[in-house]
Amino acid sequence: MGQTPNEIRNQEFSSSMRGYTRAEVEAFKEAAAAALEEAKVELLKLTEENKGLNDKYQDLKNLEETLKSSVVEAQKGADQTIKNSKKEAELIISSAKQKRDEIIEEKHRKLAELETRIHELEFTRKSFYARLKSELESYLKLISQAESDSSVKIELPADSNVNRIAEHVQHDNNVHEE
Repeated sequence: MGQTPNEIRNQEFSSSMRGYTRAEVEAFKEAAAAALEEAKVELLKLTEENKGLNDKYQDLKNLEETLKSSVVEAQKGADQTIKNSKKEAELIISSAKQKRDEIIEEKHRKLAELETRIHELEFTRKSFYARLKSELESYLKLISQAESDSSVKIELPADSNVNRIAEHVQHDNNVHEE
């Protein structure tokens, strides 16, 4: 805007014979100056309002950037927490599987030991029964011979229990012969 309201008011025009009515020109100048003054006041007011709105806009823009940054950081934190939780879960599962495998291996080892021990005991039992059967058959044969022939002297092994049984049998044989 080139002219101020006062410059418009103070503007002088040259006169001519057939010119405009002075009072109308002055009234027009006053109206134009008033309109210009109102426009300048309104412009100043709008400029101040615009500055305030720009400041608010900038504050909101800064807040938006801060919020975006916070959201990004929160997402990164959440992602890291999830990643750490998954790693921890994998470690726990791995440890549990390893412990399970160790327990299973230990149980298989103990089972194998028990099976071996059972086989050993079974072999020992069979051997014992075979020896016992052989011994008993031998004693039965001796007893049978002793019953049929009293002149046969029965020689007994060094086992005291067997000796007692044999003495008992010989005594019974002698009693039966008398």
